[in-house]
Amino acid sequence: MYFLGRRSIRKTIMSVLLLTSSIALTFSVVGFAIIDWMSLRNTMYNQLRAQAGIIGSNSVAALTFGDAAAAASTLSSLGNETNVIAAVIFTNDGQPFAQYQRNDRPIPMVLPYEKYGDIGGDLFVSVPITFDNKALGTILLVSELSYWNYRQFMLGVTVLGMFLLSLMVVYFLSRRLQRVVTEPILKLAHTAQRITESEDYSLRAEKLSKDEIGGLVDDFNEMLMQIQLRDRKLQHSREELEVKVDERTWELTELTRQLEHQAYHDTLTGLANRITFDDHLRLAIHQSERYGGSLAVLFLDLDRFKVINDTLGHVIGDKLLIQVAHRFSECVRSSDTLARLGGDEFAILLQHQKNANDTADIAQKLIQKINQPFSIDGYSLHISTSIGISLYPDDGDSAETIIKNADTAMYRSKDQGKNQFTFFAAEMNNRAVRRLELENKLRLAIDEKRFCVYYQPRRDTNSLAIIGVEALIRWFDRDEGEISPSEFIPLAEECGLAARIDEWVLETACCDMLSWFDGNPPPISLSVNFSATHFIRKDLPQVISAILLRTGFPGSQLELEITENLFGPDTTDVLPMFQALSKLGLEFSIDDFGKAYSSLSRLKQLPLQTLKIDRFFIQDVGIDPDDEILVRTIISMAHNLGLKVVAEGIETMAHYRFVKAHGCDAIQGFLYGKPAPSATMSTLLNDNVNVEMEQDQ
Repeated sequence: MYFLGRRSIRKTIMSVLLLTSSIALTFSVVGFAIIDWMSLRNTMYNQLRAQAGIIGSNSVAALTFGDAAAAASTLSSLGNETNVIAAVIFTNDGQPFAQYQRNDRPIPMVLPYEKYGDIGGDLFVSVPITFDNKALGTILLVSELSYWNYRQFMLGVTVLGMFLLSLMVVYFLSRRLQRVVTEPILKLAHTAQRITESEDYSLRAEKLSKDEIGGLVDDFNEMLMQIQLRDRKLQHSREELEVKVDERTWELTELTRQLEHQAYHDTLTGLANRITFDDHLRLAIHQSERYGGSLAVLFLDLDRFKVINDTLGHVIGDKLLIQVAHRFSECVRSSDTLARLGGDEFAILLQHQKNANDTADIAQKLIQKINQPFSIDGYSLHISTSIGISLYPDDGDSAETIIKNADTAMYRSKDQGKNQFTFFAAEMNNRAVRRLELENKLRLAIDEKRFCVYYQPRRDTNSLAIIGVEALIRWFDRDEGEISPSEFIPLAEECGLAARIDEWVLETACCDMLSWFDGNPPPISLSVNFSATHFIRKDLPQVISAILLRTGFPGSQLELEITENLFGPDTTDVLPMFQALSKLGLEFSIDDFGKAYSSLSRLKQLPLQTLKIDRFFIQDVGIDPDDEILVRTIISMAHNLGLKVVAEGIETMAHYRFVKAHGCDAIQGFLYGKPAPSATMSTLLNDNVNVEMEQDQ
C-alpha cells in the first residue's frame, strides 16, 4: 500500500485493476486445473473398472473350469486398449491364474489391498469376478499415465493462453477506465495549480461528470467562492490593521519604556532599585578612581516597621513605605541616588562629599524627617530609622565592600538604641558576625523553647512582705552559657520575634505561679514585661484573654510592664487598647521610668497604676545629690498622679533607707531577692521566710 501511495492516480488505478484481475484469474485457473485433474483421474478409474468388469464376465467360465489358457486368451483382447499395459486374474486364494502384459512391462504378482490407486507410477483397479453372487476371483488392470499426462499438458497450454489473453484484455480496459476516472481529477488539479500560481480565486473548475468527482468539483468551486469572499474581507482587515499597527507600535514603545523603568526602579516607591544603585555606585567608584574625590553610602533600615507591617497588614505597610520614600527624597540632591533595596531597607549614594561632617548632617536630617509621625488610614504611626555610613575610599575599594560595611554600621546603630547614625569602623565586622550568629540561635531557641523564666520578688517597702513577683526571661545556650537579655531582647524586637517570646513568658509564668499555690488564685501579683510593639496589634486583648483562659490565671493579679517610650506625644491610638485590656482586670506599670521621654499629660490620661523608677537613678543614691533629687521628684510626682511607685535596683541598705524615707511603695532588687527559678521561688513563698531576719542580713 505504501508503494501504491507513491505513484500517480492513473498508474495506481491501472496497477490495482491489473493486480486484482491477475489474482482473480490465477485463482480461477488453478481451481479449474485442480478440478480437471481430479475429473480426468476419476474418468480413467471408471474406464478401467468397466474394462475389468467386461473381462471378468468373460473369464467366469475359465475360472469355473480352471482353464487358464482360455482366461489368458480373454485377457489378450486388451491388446486393442492402448492405455492398458497389464492385466492379472487372481484366484480367491490370491494366486495368479492368468496374466497379460505389453512391452515387457512388469506385472504385479501380488493383489494390492486397495481397490484402486497408483502402483509403480501407473494407475490400477481391482474388480472381483463373481457368478451368482459367488466370488470366483479378482481381476487387476494396470494403465499407464502417458495419455493422461498429454491431456494435462494440452489443458495447461490452453489455460495459460486464456490467462495471458485475459490479462491483455484487462490491461486495455484498465487504461480506458483510469482515463475515465482520472481525467476529471487531473483537470481539477490543473485548475488548482493555475489558481496557486496566479492567486486568482475567480477561476472555476469544469464539471465533466455527475458522480462523486463531479460532487468534488462542486465542493471545490464552492470553496473557491468562500476563499474569494474571505480574501476580500482579509484585504479590508489588512487595511484596518495597518492603521492599528502604528497605534500598537506607539503603545509597545511606551510599554518598553515602562518595562525598562520597572527593571531599574522599585515598583512600589518609584525609587531606584538594587540593580540601579549598584550600577551607580560602581560608576561613581570608577570616576573617583580616575578623577579623585570621595563618596558616601548610607544604609537605612526602618525601626519597628516589621511590627507595623505584620500587625496592621501589608497595605498599611506599603503606604508607609511610600511616604518614607517621599521624605527621604526631600533630603537628597538630584545628583545623589536614593534606592529601595527591598523590604524596609533603603540606600543613598552621596557623591562629591567634602568631608564626613557633610554626610553626618544629611544623616541627621533624614532621622529628623522620619521621627515625625505618619498619618495613614486613621493611624498615627511612629517609626525611626537606623543609619550606617560607609565612605569611599576609606572603608573599601569595591561596591560590594562599601555596601556591606554600611550595612554593618547600620546594625551598630540598632545595637546602640536605634534612631541614630553610625560611621563604619573596622571592628564592627566582628559585631556583625556575632549578630548574625545570635539571630540564628535565637530563632532556633524560640522554635525549641530553650528559654526559662526566673522570678524576682517585689516587697512592700515598710513590711518587706512579698507582694508580687516579676517574670524575667533567661536564655542558657548549651554552647556559650547564659546570654544576657539586654543582648537578645533588642534583637528579638528588631527581627519581629518579641511577640512570640512575650506570649510564651506570660503563659509560662501564669502556669508556674498557679502551681506555687496548688492551683488556687495567688495572693500576690504577677508582673510581666511586654514589648511596646504589642500595643499596635488590634488582637492583643484577644491574645491575652486566651492565655488567661487556658491557664486559669485571674486577670486581676496580672500586671503588664510597658517601657516608657510607648507614651510619647501623639500616641492617642493606645488608649482604646488600654481600655480593652483593663476590662480583663489587668493593671499597668511603666518600667524603667526616667530613661526616655514621657508626656506627663499622657500619664494622667492613661489607666496606669504603677511607676517603676529605673535602677540607673537608684544606684547613685547617697553618692550623687542630683539623682537623689530626681528620685524624690519622681516619687512625689507619681503620688500626685495617683500612681504607686516601685524602686528597682535596691542593692544596699542605703538605697532601701532612702526610698523608704521618701514614701516609695515597693522595692525590688538584689538586697531582698535575686531572680530565681520557679522551684526556688516556690520554696521561698511556702517557707514564709522571716523578712526581718533578711533585713538584718
